[in-house]
Amino acid sequence: MPSPPRRSPAPVLFAILACMVACVAVSSQSLWVDEAQTALKAIPPTLHGWWDALDTEHNSNMQLPLYMLYIWGWARLFGVSEIALRAANIPWFFLGFFAIAHFLRRHPGLRTATLLLFCLHPFVWYYLDEARPYIMQLSGALLVAGALFEALDQPPELSAGWWWLLGAGFTLLCGAGLLGAPWVVAVTILLLTLPAFRRSLGRTGRGALVFFLPVLGLLAAYFAWTARQNIGTGALPMNLASVLSIPYEQLGFLGLGPGRSDLRDNSLRTALPFLPPLLVLGIPLIAALILAARSRFGLSPGRFVSLLVLCAVPTLLVMTVGAFRDARILARHLTPLFPFILLAEAFALLLLWRSGRPLARVAAVLVVAALTASSLEVRFAFRHSKDDYRSASASAIHTLAQGRTLWWAAEEEGGEYYHLPLWHEELPGYGLWGYNVPAHFTAPPDEIYMSKPDLSDPTGGISAFIAANHYQPVPVPWHNFRLWRKPPPPG
Repeated sequence: MPSPPRRSPAPVLFAILACMVACVAVSSQSLWVDEAQTALKAIPPTLHGWWDALDTEHNSNMQLPLYMLYIWGWARLFGVSEIALRAANIPWFFLGFFAIAHFLRRHPGLRTATLLLFCLHPFVWYYLDEARPYIMQLSGALLVAGALFEALDQPPELSAGWWWLLGAGFTLLCGAGLLGAPWVVAVTILLLTLPAFRRSLGRTGRGALVFFLPVLGLLAAYFAWTARQNIGTGALPMNLASVLSIPYEQLGFLGLGPGRSDLRDNSLRTALPFLPPLLVLGIPLIAALILAARSRFGLSPGRFVSLLVLCAVPTLLVMTVGAFRDARILARHLTPLFPFILLAEAFALLLLWRSGRPLARVAAVLVVAALTASSLEVRFAFRHSKDDYRSASASAIHTLAQGRTLWWAAEEEGGEYYHLPLWHEELPGYGLWGYNVPAHFTAPPDEIYMSKPDLSDPTGGISAFIAANHYQPVPVPWHNFRLWRKPPPPG
C-alpha cells in the first residue's frame, strides 16, 4: 500500500511567523494625528455619537465607512488605547495571509515566496502598526488579486467559494476607502474577458451575487452622497517626492532610508547617508525584477499586458484625481496596487532561487535579509517613530496646570485624544489652538508647541512671530515636535 504524500510544513511555519510578526509589529507608541482622528470616532459610546463625530469632522474619513464602523465596534470590546486600536489590524493581517495561502495553493513555490515576503515586508509592518484602514483594505485587495490569479489559471468553472471570497474582497476594498473603487471596476472588466467567469455568473456565482451586489450598490450610493457633500481632502499638493515615495515604500525601501519627516523636509538629499543599505536591497531586487519582467513573470503575452493595464489605469486615475484636487497621493493611497507588487517581488525572488546559481541565491538571500532589516527599522528606529503627541500633550497639560499659557500649533485631534484642553481663543486653563497668528494676544504665550511646519505653519507666520518675540527653542525628545519658550523679562 503506497504511503500518503507528505504534506509540506511550510504553511504551519509561516503561520507561526505571522503570529510573531503580529506580536512584534504592533506597538504602543503615541498616536499621530490620522490615528487620533480614528480614535475620536471609536470613543463615542453610541452609533449616533459615532456618526456625529464623522459628520462634524466632514473630511475623507467619511469615505472609509466599513473601517470606521469596524473600529467603533472593536473599541467596544477592547478599548481605545494605542495598542488596542492598532491591534484591530491583526484579524485583517491574517485574512490577507489566508488569501495568499488559499489562492496560491496550486503554486506551492510562489505561495512560499509570497507568504515569506508578506510576513517580512516593511509596507505591511508599517501599516500593521497604524490605526488606519490600510491593512483592512490590503486584505480585501489580496482576496481580489488572489481570486483574479486563480481565474487566470483558466479552470473550467469557478466555485461558489471563489465567488464569496471575491465578493468579500470587493466589499472590503471599497468599504475601507473610496480609492478602492477604481480597482474593483478594473478587475471586474478583466474578469469579464474570462470564459470561466462568464460561465459561472448564473451558476456558482448566483448566491454571492444576490448577497454582495446590494451591499456594493449601497456603498456606491453612499460614496455618491459623500461626493455631493464635497468631502474635504488633504491639504498638500502632489510633487515629485510624493510620486517617488510610492515605489520607494511599496518595494520595501522605507525602513532602510531616512524617516518620513526628513523626506518631507529635505526631499531626496536626506537619502544620501542611507545609500549603502538602500543599495543592498535595491541592486539585487531591481535586477531580479528586470529578469522576471523579461520572462513576463511567467505569464502569456496577453495576460501580461492585461495585468499591466489593470495596474496602470486605476493608479493613473487616482493620481490624476489627486492632482486636480490638490491632494497628495502617497503609497498608502495605492494600497490595492501592493498585492501585484508583492507577487512580482515573490516571483522574482523565486526565479533567483530556482536558477540554482550561487550568485543568484546570494542575491535572493540579500533581498530577504534587507527587507527584514527594513521592517525592523520601521518598527524600532527613532527616525521612523510616530509624531509624539502623547509626550507633547503631557508637557502642555503640565504647563497649563502651572498657570502658564501656551499656543498649540499642532493638530487639534492629537491634543484632544490625550486630554489637552484647547480652544480657538485665549481662555484661562486652555491652550490656544490655531495655525495663524491671532490678531492680538493679551500677552504672548509662555510656550509655543509646533508639529510639522509644512502643515502647521505653511505661510511662515508663526515662525516670524517666534523670531520677532525672541522665543528660545527648548530641546525636546518628542518626534516631529518643536517647543519654544518665552524669554524671561529683562532684569
